[in-house]
Amino acid sequence: MTKINLTKKYPSKLLLFGEHTVLKGSQALAIPLPNFYGQWAYTADLSKQMNLAQFADYLAIQFPDFFDIDAFQEALAKGLYFESNIPTGYGVGSSGALVAAVFDTFSKDKSRVLKTDLKAFFGKMESFFHGASSGVDPLICYLEENILLEGMTKMETVELPDFSKMGDWTLFLLDTKMPRKTGPLVNLFLEKCENPRYLFSIKSSEPSIRNAIDSFIKGNWYILFELFHFISINQTLYFSEMIPDTFKDVWKAGTMGSFYKLKLCGAGGGGFILGITHDFERTKKVLKDWELKPLFQN
Repeated sequence: MTKINLTKKYPSKLLLFGEHTVLKGSQALAIPLPNFYGQWAYTADLSKQMNLAQFADYLAIQFPDFFDIDAFQEALAKGLYFESNIPTGYGVGSSGALVAAVFDTFSKDKSRVLKTDLKAFFGKMESFFHGASSGVDPLICYLEENILLEGMTKMETVELPDFSKMGDWTLFLLDTKMPRKTGPLVNLFLEKCENPRYLFSIKSSEPSIRNAIDSFIKGNWYILFELFHFISINQTLYFSEMIPDTFKDVWKAGTMGSFYKLKLCGAGGGGFILGITHDFERTKKVLKDWELKPLFQN
């Protein structure tokens, strides 16, 4: 009999570095983000179930005999839904967390899928929501591990630095309050990469991404700040369509100033913007019109 854990939380995910460029072979670093999460709950308002019934039907067709679909449908009839504070349209894994929860709860035997095959399996599951999925988001939400990607084929888990030693440094999320769809932004990037000069520029940026990931993992915050500066300018030049017009002035002010820097977080176009500063109070005053969410606070 399937037991439904109403207390387990499935975190969102955050792509810190390597947005878009990972599709062309660069490194990328994605981590679970427990600030936002989802968990199973029951409700009398069945509209909160969204399209879970259709998802159950999809799983029954795509994965015959792997999921306990009868138990899933029976739970839905009793009002089961996925209660989540993960913002949708922000690229932080709202569907990934749901996929992880369904796999974790309604698989007849999770051990049938090897860890090395999980990414592909999750990609097929999450395709119900997006039409196509790499499987990375649900993988991170399920394993709750920090994943270093090398392109879209190689990956390894890594340890994060000791955030208690950050001193005055703060990494933060700026909430644009602008949901967006990842697909069109990815397609735009891939179309631009058909231009050899543009692709050469993108490939030339890979060392800065690699060094930023390395500096982050090692907790070298000053060096990371300098790399943020380079990446921020580079994204102004080559990812300008992904930077919302409303934020281009504060973005430029960051590159010209000396106490905060901004870069894309995930696909861009809205959602969150990732920032770094050595004076968070001053940064909050300068960016007072937007909500800033500090990361990795102890």
